[in-house]
Amino acid sequence: MWNLLSNPINFKARVLCIGLCILFICLPGNRLYAEGSNKINVNTSSYEDIKINLTHTLSGVVPAAQDSDISAQISAIISVFHVDTGHEVKKNDLLVSLGCRKNTLKLKQADAILKAENVQLNHAITQFNQAKKLNKQGNISKQLYNQREAEEHRLIATHENKKAARELAQINVDHCQVKAPYDGYITQRHASIGELTQSGTVLLHLVSKTNDTVEVKINHGLFDSFTQGENHQFIYDSKSYALEIKYIVPILDKKTRTHIARLNFINEHAVTGSIGKVKWQEALTSIPSRFIVLRDKKLGIMIADNGIAKFIKIENADEGQPAQITLDDATQIITKGRFNVRDGDAIIVKP
Repeated sequence: MWNLLSNPINFKARVLCIGLCILFICLPGNRLYAEGSNKINVNTSSYEDIKINLTHTLSGVVPAAQDSDISAQISAIISVFHVDTGHEVKKNDLLVSLGCRKNTLKLKQADAILKAENVQLNHAITQFNQAKKLNKQGNISKQLYNQREAEEHRLIATHENKKAARELAQINVDHCQVKAPYDGYITQRHASIGELTQSGTVLLHLVSKTNDTVEVKINHGLFDSFTQGENHQFIYDSKSYALEIKYIVPILDKKTRTHIARLNFINEHAVTGSIGKVKWQEALTSIPSRFIVLRDKKLGIMIADNGIAKFIKIENADEGQPAQITLDDATQIITKGRFNVRDGDAIIVKP
């Protein structure tokens, strides 16, 4: 027969193991019972005291409402730059003057041609009015009458053509002075005095002075949270600016797989071109991850209900992450002792 004493080392190991097992059984272990009862001691807090509103942040930028290359619209020599990089301008301020002698002469020529056409047209109108009177009296031939009528119509058409030519000449003269289309700042000068411009030659770069929107790109997983969230803010240079959603493009961008959203500043505006963070809170409250327990392979919380512990499963909960849940604020969440109780256990809530 095998004797335990024949192997002292093995014997000591077995005795130590048995002793530890007995100690584990004797200790309260993971279930702490109240003295003299089968109820488990726990501590609770109301959901109102521990609930949180999750916050999210995404990169955001304040794009310029207008961001333009100011170009020449005619072929001319640059005469004067009235502004330079860094200058602030108002709408219709003169930015650049182009050499305009050639275009001024063309305008004078067009004026003279138009005046000549006016004289001929007025004469043709007078001739045709006389022809109409004579026609009523039967004192003019049909052929002559038709000639007077055709001459008037021809000169009316010619006059309109010359008038349009004169207007085009005036436009070219107006284009000799390049003006600001809106309030803003000159961010760059692209040309120099004495250069010959062509139509489309870039002279200056102008950025609008203010903008009331923030642009952000939202990944699809945060789309519902963003649209249903609250307290949207733009954080820039350690300062917060209140926002409200203006619109969200519901179509995913093919390249970035994100939605583009624009938000309006409610009160104070951040500087145009600012790059910061857009922050918002979840509309639904969440329970911190430390109060979530695992029961029967399901995640949820333990609550105290009239001396009984109850397990409430949380749908779509992720281990180690806060989870959204809808509860009455007065619901008592088991905070201390939550790992010791199971659904249906009798409990005593310690003050």
